[in-house]
Amino acid sequence: MRIAIVTSRLCDSGDQLALRRFVCCEPNGPEYAMDVQRYIRGLRVKDEPGMYRMVLQYGETPNAPIVGFCEFGYDPAAPESSGYAISFIATALSERGRHLGAILLDCALRWMANDAARHGRTPYVLTQIDPRNEASVHLFSGAGFENEGRDENDPEFDIWSKEFEPLATDRLYFYSPIMIDEDDKN
Repeated sequence: MRIAIVTSRLCDSGDQLALRRFVCCEPNGPEYAMDVQRYIRGLRVKDEPGMYRMVLQYGETPNAPIVGFCEFGYDPAAPESSGYAISFIATALSERGRHLGAILLDCALRWMANDAARHGRTPYVLTQIDPRNEASVHLFSGAGFENEGRDENDPEFDIWSKEFEPLATDRLYFYSPIMIDEDDKN
């Protein structure tokens, strides 16, 4: 057993190499997982209005491995009433079962609640989930998201959504010790 400090921060161009090496699924894993891994590995990190990319790592050293990735935001060309979307949440394959996806989702929801309070955007978020992705279904349903059914424009996926309370805060990042039992990843 060991204690690790988990920190979240916005992704920047210095993360490019670490993202290219990010492994979030088994070789020849399910297509929905392979798609996410290919996206993250091919991502060119740059500033895009309305788009946020967050990473989790152990500790605060600049070269610490990335153990989680989340992409979320809003369409700056759309009216404020359109709300937010979560594109991806992925945890490193080596760190599965440590609830890092829940930490990432909590951080993303905190960012959106802060943005909604400060800029008047609608406090509503949606995401697409492949119904075969049991881990994502469990993560999002556990966070209060509701399954709205099949996406008519992308029928492989279901649309999940949640309304949330706008809340202005300066506590946008996660920094906390966690216990890691190398034998038990529940």
